[in-house]
Amino acid sequence: MDFFLYLKKFFTEYDDSLTHTLNIDPLGMTVIWSAFGQKIFNNRVSSISNDVRNYTLNLVHHLAIKELIDSGITLHGQLAHIYPQADILEFKQACLIHSENLFVYSVLTSKKPVDTFGILGASKGRAKLGKGEGISLNFSHTKVSHLLVRQLTLGVSGRYKTPFIDMKFFDKDYRYKHPKYVEQWNKTSKFINSCEELKKVKDLLIAHFKKLLRSTHKNPAINFDEVTLELKAAYQTAFNSAKHVGFMSKDFWLDVSELNVGAAGCLYEVIQASDEQVNRQQVFEQALTLSSTPEVKHKLQNIIDIEPFLAECDLLFTLLMSQRKQTIQDVFKSYKLLGRDINTLPVLAGALVGNLQVQNVLGSTAKVRFESLLKLSMIAQGDDEDILKSIISVLLKYHESIMSKRGQSVWVENDANGNFSCNVKLSKLPSIDKRPTATWYHRYYLSEFKQLIHGLEGQKEIKDVEADAA
Repeated sequence: MDFFLYLKKFFTEYDDSLTHTLNIDPLGMTVIWSAFGQKIFNNRVSSISNDVRNYTLNLVHHLAIKELIDSGITLHGQLAHIYPQADILEFKQACLIHSENLFVYSVLTSKKPVDTFGILGASKGRAKLGKGEGISLNFSHTKVSHLLVRQLTLGVSGRYKTPFIDMKFFDKDYRYKHPKYVEQWNKTSKFINSCEELKKVKDLLIAHFKKLLRSTHKNPAINFDEVTLELKAAYQTAFNSAKHVGFMSKDFWLDVSELNVGAAGCLYEVIQASDEQVNRQQVFEQALTLSSTPEVKHKLQNIIDIEPFLAECDLLFTLLMSQRKQTIQDVFKSYKLLGRDINTLPVLAGALVGNLQVQNVLGSTAKVRFESLLKLSMIAQGDDEDILKSIISVLLKYHESIMSKRGQSVWVENDANGNFSCNVKLSKLPSIDKRPTATWYHRYYLSEFKQLIHGLEGQKEIKDVEADAA
C-alpha cells in the first residue's frame, strides 16, 4: 500500500490509518521501514514509482502541457467556464489523463511488437478495445475521462507526482513557473528536444491538444480512430519498452534524481556489479564498504542495524498466525524448531534501545511504534514458556493498538482459555532454511530500485528472489 506515500504532500510520514485494507501489515511495520528506505531514495523510488518508461512518459506529458500553456492557448465557450484559464490544476489534470489514455490505446493497437509490461491501464484498455465499439477519448479532469479507477491518483501522473515534486519540477498544484523549478525545466527541454523520438511525441501531442481544444463543449471528445497516425506511431516508437526508454534517458534521470550518488549510488554500484542475485542484506553490507562519508554510512548502517529485529518480530507473529489455535507449548515448540529461543527478540531489541541514530530517523507515528516494540528488551525473568508468553503479550498488545487505530479487529488474540487464536486466513510458516535467525524480510525499496536500474541500464528484468517480502 505504498501508494499512500503519494499523500506525503499532506503528511510527513506514511499513515496506514488512511487505509482499511485487511490483509496487509498487521504489525504496522511499513511506517517504520519505509522511513529508512526513503532516507536513501528520497521518494524517487517506491512500490508505485520504479519504472523508467513511466517516469519518462510523465516527463514528456508535463513538458507538452507546460509548452501548451506557455503558448498562450485560449479556451472558449462552455470549456472556458470549466477551465477559466489553462494554468490551473484541473486543466493540467485533464491534459494528463487524456495523454495517458492516448498512450495506452496507441501502444495496444501497435502492429509492431511493444512490451506492455508495466503499462498502467493496459488490461482495462484491452478489454475496451475487445468490445469493438470504438474508443471515445474525453477531455476532462473528472471520472468521465478516466480509464483507471481513481486515475488522478493511480495513473502515471498520480503515482509519479511525489518524485517529481521532490525533484523540483512543480508543486502539488502542478505549478511549473516558480523560480526554483526553472533549472529542471531547462534541463528537461534540452533533453527532450535533443531526443528525436521524445520530441516528436511532445510536439505532436501539443498539436493534438490545440486542435481538440478549439471545441466549445464542456467535455471535448475525440474518437481514437480520428487521432493522427503520426501521434500513435510516435508513442509506439518512443515508448516501445522500458529498455528502449532507458537507453535514451539514463543520463538525464541520473542527473536529476541523483540516484547514482550517496547511499543510493552505493547500492546502485553493488547491484550493477553483482553477477548473481545477492540478497538484500548482502547488498546493503557491500554498499556500506563503498563510502567513507558519515551521512551515507549512517543511512545504510541504520537499516543493517534495525532489520534483523523487525524481521524477527514479523516471524513470531507469522508463527502465531500459522495455526487456528495454539497453546504456549505449541508455539514454544515451533519457535525452537525455527532455531529461535527466548533470547532472540529481547537481545535484538536491547541492542537498539540506546541507538539514537536509528530513532532520530523516525517520524512521530513510527517512533511511537518502534519504542513500543523495544519493550521486548524488558521481559521479566521466569521459565522459558513464561518468558515467551511475556514476549508474545507485548507483541499482541502492540498489534491490538495498530488494529484499533485502523478501526479493525485483531488478527491474533489470547483467548479465554489462554490459547492463541488466529482470526484470519492462516499464514504459511517458513522453514528454518528459508528464514535463519535474523534473516532480512522487509525490502526498503531495494526490489523497486533494481527494477528502475534494469530499465535505466537497458537490462532484462531479473526476478527478485525475495519478492515475497514486505
